[in-house]
Parts: sequence; C-alpha cells; structure tokens
Amino acid sequence: MELLDLVDRLEGIAVQAKKMPMSKRSMIDAEELLGIIDQMRVAMPRDLQEAREIMERREQIVSQTMTDARRIRSTAEGDARLLVNETEMAKAAQERGREIIEDANARAARIIGVAEQEAQRQRAGADDYSRDSLVGLEERVSSVLNEIHAGQRALDPGMSLLR
Repeated sequence: MELLDLVDRLEGIAVQAKKMPMSKRSMIDAEELLGIIDQMRVAMPRDLQEAREIMERREQIVSQTMTDARRIRSTAEGDARLLVNETEMAKAAQERGREIIEDANARAARIIGVAEQEAQRQRAGADDYSRDSLVGLEERVSSVLNEIHAGQRALDPGMSLLR
C-alpha cells in the first residue's frame, strides 16, 4: 500500500473517532492506529527508494539535456559560421559578377561607339562617292544632251531649243 493511502486511512480513523462527551477529545482504536503506522514504516523505505530513483533519473535527464543542449549549440554555432562564410563567399561572387557585368557593359559601349563612328564614316564615304558619281553622270548626260541638241540643230536649223 502506498504511503499516501495509509495517511488517508489515518485521517479516516481520526474523522470517524468517537467523541468523548463534554470534551474535545476522541477515542481511537490504538491497535488499528499502530497497524497503520507499521504499514507506513514498511511503505516508507519503498517510497523513499522510489523517490530517490526518480531524483536520480531526473538528474540523468537534466545531465543528458545539458549535454544535448551543448551539442546542439555547438552544431548551431558551426552551422552559423558556415552560413556566414557561405554568405561572404556569395557576396564576393556577387560583387565579382557585378564588376564583370560593369566591365562588359563598358566594353560593349566602347565597341558600339567605335562601330557607330565607323558606320558614320562609311556613310559619309558612300555619300561622297554617290555625290561624285552623280556629278560625273550629270556631266556625261549634259554632254550627251548637248550632242543631241547639236545633232538636231544640224538636221533642222529652224528648230527652236525651247524643248
């Protein structure tokens, strides 16, 4: 029987005890009381042993929990250091990527600028060539036209040049 059950039985004896007339005292069966006390003495070491075992188990759990907490903290700190290093590497890679993009954009702008200048120079050259060709063509056409008019005048002296 557990110790608390025995205490409950003692309480029950006290509550059910016969009251002495004209007094606040009660009569209790001494044999029953002593029997319960003996049972309490027998139950106490068992309960105390269980309590001691519970306390030891509690200490083991606390110790294991502390060990686990230290291990988890150590792992978390290692993971945090690794993440910081990875973050720093990622930042460095991003910075290097940004520099490469900026350099590529600058080079592209220079190449485009040179290409536009070259295209403008070639356009100007083509325009000059076209202009020169048209002037030469105009001179030849004018010369041919003059020859045609001269031939017409020779064939028809009265023909007017109003055309």
